[in-house]
Amino acid sequence: MKHLILLTLLLIPAAGMASGKKTPPASISFHMEGSAAEGPKFVRKVQTLAGEKHFRKVPEIGTKDIVAFSPFPADDKLTYGIVFKLNAKASNRLMASTTMNQGKLLLALVNGQALGVVRIDQPVKDGMLVIWSGVQQQEIKLYDKVAPRIGEDPKAWKKRLKEMKKKKKK
Repeated sequence: MKHLILLTLLLIPAAGMASGKKTPPASISFHMEGSAAEGPKFVRKVQTLAGEKHFRKVPEIGTKDIVAFSPFPADDKLTYGIVFKLNAKASNRLMASTTMNQGKLLLALVNGQALGVVRIDQPVKDGMLVIWSGVQQQEIKLYDKVAPRIGEDPKAWKKRLKEMKKKKKK
């Protein structure tokens, strides 16, 4: 009987998380480099330009931490880069994480796909994260549904979202 109660208690939060929450149209997450010693439950292998590396499965920063973004043409002239502005709590978390993990790599996952890796050479104090290339135009359109552009008034962003929905229906 105790096991049944424990199992029920464990399932209730999972059911609550799944109900009523709308998944974002696009996801972004940034993952700190880990080590093979952490085990497959905690890290995943990713092939990078620096060779095969292990990155933590739990992200340092996720979509919910982003308050604004700004795309820019990448140097490859085929794709885009994006600057993400983080909320205050995530900015503090990023500063602490990049202070403690200098010399390690930080992996960007866009919609579950590894897109960019940067080496942390100093603490990130401004709450901004950059993906330098590899972002497609359709992904930018999805991010427009997630957050306003940097410098855009939130009311203007919501109005732009409504207009985008109207155009899509036509």
